[in-house]
Amino acid sequence: MSRRLAPHPDPAAGEGGGIPGVRRAFRVVQTVIVTTAGLLGLLTLLAALAPLAGIQLVRLATGSMAPQYPAGSVLIVRDVDARELAVGDIATVMRADGSPVTHRIVAASPAGDGTRLDMQGDANALPDPQPYLVKRVGKVLGGAPVGGELFDIVRTPGAVPLLAGGVSALVLWAWWPVRRGPAHRAAHREVVDGEDGALA
Repeated sequence: MSRRLAPHPDPAAGEGGGIPGVRRAFRVVQTVIVTTAGLLGLLTLLAALAPLAGIQLVRLATGSMAPQYPAGSVLIVRDVDARELAVGDIATVMRADGSPVTHRIVAASPAGDGTRLDMQGDANALPDPQPYLVKRVGKVLGGAPVGGELFDIVRTPGAVPLLAGGVSALVLWAWWPVRRGPAHRAAHREVVDGEDGALA
């Protein structure tokens, strides 16, 4: 009796073997969703825990710090004494109108009980028109040149619980076991053909 083994269809294909192109597209979409969910979860966690360590996340609205930090970059900023800063550091200070500006320090000197900082954006041809007299500033520890849009979503009121639930659902969906169809179950069965007992 001769026997031959039935072909083993791709488990990811489901019933009927599936279409390779469709399977690849599904895996790409799955990877993108899981990666996006992970980034959202990480930003949510950082946004929630950063203030406890005296750190905040800052989104750059303009491209004055390009090419290192273009518009939409997310920076990690720590509140420090202005006297700790040196020329070449990147810092976030407040303008007279109360709006923040993040530029590189080009000159620093004591000024009364504070510090005078002359600053300039990396992409700007000239220094800022006026120096900044400050006592404490936000020192930029690092950042990512992308992620500003996701960061805006994280800061939306009520976004944290919604994102937590959404991220959990996406990860669960992405890693949910693939349903095995009859074709997959039959893949491990031997088909008997003939009577000589040899394997084909």
